[in-house]
Amino acid sequence: MRSVLAGVAVVAALLPALPAEGVLVAGRITENGPVGWHLGGPDRDAGLGDWALGNGTVCAAVSDPAHEGMIYPSGGVLVDIGRCGREDDQWTTFETMWNLSRDTTVVVDHVEAGGDAERAWILTRGRRDGVDVTMRYEVDLAEPEALHVRLRIERVEAGPRFFSLSLIALHPSGQMRPFSLFRAAPEKSAGFAYPESDPGSTLSLLRALLPVDLHVLVGAEGLPGLAYGLERVRAERVYADGSERRAIPSMATTGVESTVTGVFAEPYLIGEGDPPGMLELAQAMFMDLEIGDRLEVDWRLWVTERADVASVTDHIWPDAPVLRGVVDDPETRIHVERADGSPVTVARVDAHGQFAFRLPPGSHRLVFRNGAGADVVRDVTVGEDDLDLRRISLGRPAVVLLPRGAPMRLIFEGQGDTPDPTFGDDLLGFRLGDAPVPTTQQARHVALAGGATDPRSVLLPPGRYRVTATRGPEFGVAQTDLVVEAGETKSLEVSVPLRVLETPGWIAADLHVHSGRSFDTSWPVDRQVAAFAAEGAEVLVSTEHDRVFDPGPVVRRLGLEDRIVGLPGVEVTSVAETEEVPHTLGHLNAFPLEPTLGPRGGAPAAEGRRLRDVLADERLRGTLRQLNHPRTAGRAAKGAYFSHLGIPGEPFDPTQELGAEPNRVLVEADPVTGVRDVDFDAIEGINGEHFESYRRVRADWLALLRQGERRTLTANSDSHRASQVVAYPRTYVRLDGDEVGSFSTDAFVRALRAGRAFGTTGPIPAVRLGAAEIGDTYVGANGDLTVSVAAAPWVPVDELRVYVNGALVARRSIEAGDTATIPLDLERDSFVTVELEGEADAIYETVAPGFVPFAFTNPIFVDADGDGTWVPPGLSGDLPKTLTSPDESS
Repeated sequence: MRSVLAGVAVVAALLPALPAEGVLVAGRITENGPVGWHLGGPDRDAGLGDWALGNGTVCAAVSDPAHEGMIYPSGGVLVDIGRCGREDDQWTTFETMWNLSRDTTVVVDHVEAGGDAERAWILTRGRRDGVDVTMRYEVDLAEPEALHVRLRIERVEAGPRFFSLSLIALHPSGQMRPFSLFRAAPEKSAGFAYPESDPGSTLSLLRALLPVDLHVLVGAEGLPGLAYGLERVRAERVYADGSERRAIPSMATTGVESTVTGVFAEPYLIGEGDPPGMLELAQAMFMDLEIGDRLEVDWRLWVTERADVASVTDHIWPDAPVLRGVVDDPETRIHVERADGSPVTVARVDAHGQFAFRLPPGSHRLVFRNGAGADVVRDVTVGEDDLDLRRISLGRPAVVLLPRGAPMRLIFEGQGDTPDPTFGDDLLGFRLGDAPVPTTQQARHVALAGGATDPRSVLLPPGRYRVTATRGPEFGVAQTDLVVEAGETKSLEVSVPLRVLETPGWIAADLHVHSGRSFDTSWPVDRQVAAFAAEGAEVLVSTEHDRVFDPGPVVRRLGLEDRIVGLPGVEVTSVAETEEVPHTLGHLNAFPLEPTLGPRGGAPAAEGRRLRDVLADERLRGTLRQLNHPRTAGRAAKGAYFSHLGIPGEPFDPTQELGAEPNRVLVEADPVTGVRDVDFDAIEGINGEHFESYRRVRADWLALLRQGERRTLTANSDSHRASQVVAYPRTYVRLDGDEVGSFSTDAFVRALRAGRAFGTTGPIPAVRLGAAEIGDTYVGANGDLTVSVAAAPWVPVDELRVYVNGALVARRSIEAGDTATIPLDLERDSFVTVELEGEADAIYETVAPGFVPFAFTNPIFVDADGDGTWVPPGLSGDLPKTLTSPDESS
């Protein structure tokens, strides 16, 4: 045996030496390393107790069955794969789906590792309905760039009917770009263009089924080059007596969120089934395995070092001639089509514009695509020998040199006949139906942190542009016009945005920030941190989905530690609908939370647990726990806890007492821990640009406050991509030490818990009731409420609203720079909140697209009788419209 090892370490610091090429590794991940395995990257999940596999070229990891999956509560699945030592893992998960039901899987109960002189493997095993399912993940020395995946399904005892098993590869939000080929009938290949499907329409779902025997997932821009190619090698049914092997049919479907590839248990009696239609699917319902019969399905999972399709298809056609040449733009993509227009492959060129990739002999159309405008098309005939196209001129776009040394976001808008530009387009053309699926890097703006790692230039098609420079709501904006010609290089001359507001005693935070460390985005973490700096915000809380991540090292590497505090945290993300929790626990942020060596950085388990179970988790002790986007409509409602309350499946009713149905579930204390589902610390009032949910969340929050459940209302970006402007909206937190250099995490968390915070998309309120500020308690039955408004010149403000116990008591016209005084006479203990709003104009919409100029405050509590105890007003009597009609403007 060359090297089959029992223990591996997971943290790069424990692995100073990269694995030697040709060293085989298979075994449990422990702290007793290092051994010859090194796997990293934005999507690495494996930790202590998981299983490592490698051959010095490809490194992979399988989760332990006791560890949670991304879709289901159990593990035992492929969670990581990349090139050893390259920090390039972009794989999310590879989970099984039983009988075409997304709600049903095979639970793995056994994992083992093994190997010999030529190969190493990890084998998983589970049983469902009398059927044994084993998956063997294998690397060898003969094909070092491939992971062999060998699926074996055998009926061992009588049980319910089994007719299909599928594998789900997640790429949520299109964070990897799926391409598909059908080599058996190439004219049926989909490439990057997929039919749109409607879950409510059977015909639509049938149209979404495709014939595929090669899936390619192309890695994201801005990360180490990588592509995955899942090649189906064979799919057969082997009968119990061994007398016969028969090919079995397959099916596949791809959307924005995932690619599904599966097989059926028997050949069709009638019909061809490429892809399966109504006739074939009707037959599938009657398929089954007899005892002793088994299915054998083999795939190769290629892992390449270039983010294109051709790096995979070169392995599929290893003996095909090489097409080479050079273009004048290194951002070019080359789309190859057959004579009938069906896709063949897509290649990218290197930094010098050179390309070389393999093509089968025949007639092909090459479409050269760059950012300059029109495509350049060349028809070629490939024979038996290599073909050199020499130089192809596409016409270069303009190169615009960006300002250096100052943080800002630069927004580019086309003028006249010039369309708005798009930066970050991968030019691959991934689409569903007629709708392009944007990359997570696409935006019409560029963020600069003011440091050495900022992009030095952008490419623009020739035309006229208006460029707006901004640095967040405490700064002004600057604008300039820009005219560029094809191929020219021009410096962008624009003024640096100047500070126009001071916010002493307040620090600007975004408590809900994602990056490529989350499974549903590939936006590089260093670019997200730079974007945060460009917006002038100060406290960045990293809340990656089910991965604990500390952004502090990235902040320091970019030299931004004097401007930004990076806090580690997690967004606990529940997906599975289980018997214990039929409607999930929603999404919950927790911070500060240091990463560990455990799976996913030590993120707490979420699936199949009530919200109170996660709140009581030992890992979250001492953290601030924020309930995220608790009200969301449509498909996203699963992640909106107040839309279903986890167990009853009914939304929270803000007009009913907490002890009434369906609200009662919130205050049921766990018999062991005493923790309730309502025992979070904060509620996200505004999530990104989704202002339409604010008033409904406000009703829920007010109902809790009126019943004595004091929770802090926050505003956060939930930014996952370049186009979602980070730190819009933001939460300002009142701190005595409001400078980054004197920042105290403990003081910050205490201030948030106390409600010393307001949320805003631009306006800055200063609110006092006597000497009491936001989050304080005022003693007395009457007093003057003073509200002062500050705002940058580009942020419109025109209305002030004051609420007592959620009821509107004053509405005034107000502008930036004004102060309003509202006398309050209060007969009982109360709480006072304030809102500011304006109407977005053209410049505001340019800087903050999709937003409304708005701010809300947390309460000033009023101890009207001065007895030292605040008594909540309750829900008795006439309730304000903010609770009874939350969707109406008030």
